[in-house]
Amino acid sequence: MDEAPSVAGEDRLPPPAVPPFRPTPAPRRRRLWQGAGSVLALIVTAVVVGGLLIKVPYVALSPGSARDTEDLVRVEGVAAYPSEGALLLTTVRVQTRPNLWEYLWLDTVADDVEIVPEEMILQDRSPDENRRANLEQMTSSKSTAVAVALEQLGYDAITPGGVRAVEVVEGSAAAAVMARNDTVVAADGQPVLTREDLFEVLDGKAPGDELRLRIEPAAGGPAKDVTVTLGDSPDQPGRAFLGIGPADKADLHDDEFGFVVDIDSGSVGGPSAGLAFTLAVLDKLTEGELTGGAKVAVTGTIDSSGHVGAVGGVPQKAVAVREAGASAFLVPTSLGEAEIAEVRRKVGDEVQVIPVDNIEQALNALATLGGQVDAVHEFAAGNASGGTS
Repeated sequence: MDEAPSVAGEDRLPPPAVPPFRPTPAPRRRRLWQGAGSVLALIVTAVVVGGLLIKVPYVALSPGSARDTEDLVRVEGVAAYPSEGALLLTTVRVQTRPNLWEYLWLDTVADDVEIVPEEMILQDRSPDENRRANLEQMTSSKSTAVAVALEQLGYDAITPGGVRAVEVVEGSAAAAVMARNDTVVAADGQPVLTREDLFEVLDGKAPGDELRLRIEPAAGGPAKDVTVTLGDSPDQPGRAFLGIGPADKADLHDDEFGFVVDIDSGSVGGPSAGLAFTLAVLDKLTEGELTGGAKVAVTGTIDSSGHVGAVGGVPQKAVAVREAGASAFLVPTSLGEAEIAEVRRKVGDEVQVIPVDNIEQALNALATLGGQVDAVHEFAAGNASGGTS
């Protein structure tokens, strides 16, 4: 049989064999690292999210504002005098229960923030109860401030009514017979109208002595007579210690003079603006510049006797005072030397820090700054002589 003829150019060789495709397996180490990276990412995500959700039982106190108090004072029915200077009300921003990351940042990086345990601020109250209590304190503080200012202007705006226990120290002599807000109206048979009356009796006592008290319960009901054995003062050993935080209780008559003084404090709570409000009312009702035309920042509580009490967060307020450009900062003497030194460091050399104990010292301090304090005395003198209505 003849073979089939060849065709020119035709390749009769068989096609080369092509090996089947087999993917090269990834190295086992790479797969392990990829798995570990996924697990690590999940852990980091869980930690970050967890830190955002975890609330720590602390309170962060940071600088708030310093605003002109006189803008908040409204007067109707009597002449009012605008001021070119300013009495600055100082505040602190309070952040309750920051999350874990906020806490770590504020505690380690933020220089002007103070972190304190929650119980120091809330005591035995919930955050909502504490907010309501602060607003109630503000309402009381405003009423007392107006009454103290009117007293300085010669009006009979305050009738003393005893010493209220704003705090009762656990384990003290008072703790066995008194509750918070009970009022002492007599001690060893002597009437007690103000804190000074009670201090005078206590100054004649020693630890271990007995003290007879007449107490009006805050819960109502008749007064009760009790006898306590005084303890030893933890701060001043050898001095008799009753164990209450005293505040003058008084009937305020700030709405009986034919005019109205009102203070709009907005959402600000607490009693620490008492001194600022008192001075602002005095400046509003008298001619001249109580600050001498300067910006003067003020903090401190005020009670019905005109005593200036300590407040919290003053180093943080000092930062706001510095940034507001105040020339002076009135603070309570009862803050103590260490905290006042810290306030001076915070405000810097441009701001004069002046500690005061009472309204008279505050007015004297303003006088040294060039304030026209004589206008207050002249108003009071005119009231005493019947020259002011």
